[in-house]
Amino acid sequence: MEHENNTINLNPRHHTKRKQIKKIVKFLGEIILDAVVIIAMVVFIRSYLVAPFQVHGTSMCNTLNYTDGVCRTGYGEYLIISRLGYIVNSPERGDIVVFRPPGTDTFGKLESLFKTLLHMDGQEFFIKRVIGLPGETIDLKNGKVYVTNSTHPDGIKLDEPYLSAANQGNTLPLIPGKTKFVVPEGRYLVFGDNRQVSTDARSCFRSSMISGCRTDADAYIGLDRIEGRAWLVLFPLNKIGTLARPSYGL
Repeated sequence: MEHENNTINLNPRHHTKRKQIKKIVKFLGEIILDAVVIIAMVVFIRSYLVAPFQVHGTSMCNTLNYTDGVCRTGYGEYLIISRLGYIVNSPERGDIVVFRPPGTDTFGKLESLFKTLLHMDGQEFFIKRVIGLPGETIDLKNGKVYVTNSTHPDGIKLDEPYLSAANQGNTLPLIPGKTKFVVPEGRYLVFGDNRQVSTDARSCFRSSMISGCRTDADAYIGLDRIEGRAWLVLFPLNKIGTLARPSYGL
């Protein structure tokens, strides 16, 4: 004969409470897991794919921060900068890049992200255009830029169609006598498009807020300082579009 086991719950309230606690723990666990996944995705995207950036200042006029015939001094376009390109390839001449100038600290990708998210960064980013590539010599002559490399050992003038009429022929040295830039391997030479006012390699990035180069080598930017290539304008709406790399025909 089979005997039936009868279980009597002497404390039904306690049993119900345990089930509720399990549900709450499961719910909280799912929230934490979702949060971890979202943070991991943000870290990956911001570190290796794309990141937002807002243009500030006049150094890239008339290409950026130029509206209704006026070069703006404050904040301008919202951009998306591409990080992936410089993981796969190297910067090219004409790229507009966002970077940390000499005289400021550099951080690892994860540390930099969390400092930005927590508004603890306190560092300044510059946006300029790549003019000189590793191993090249860049000369400033009569307000124009000349490139000497293996393809053009005698030097060739760089045609820069993105420069405004006021800046054409006005790429002048900002340090007396500093007209030649020999770009080291693994480094890049960058100038702003608004050559008359840009704080760039010609002044060794010295400004009222940035101490600039500690040595002459600091005038050239390495990949460790480059955050990415300015790729897409998101705002204002009338400027939405990609920032194309110019063709120099060199």
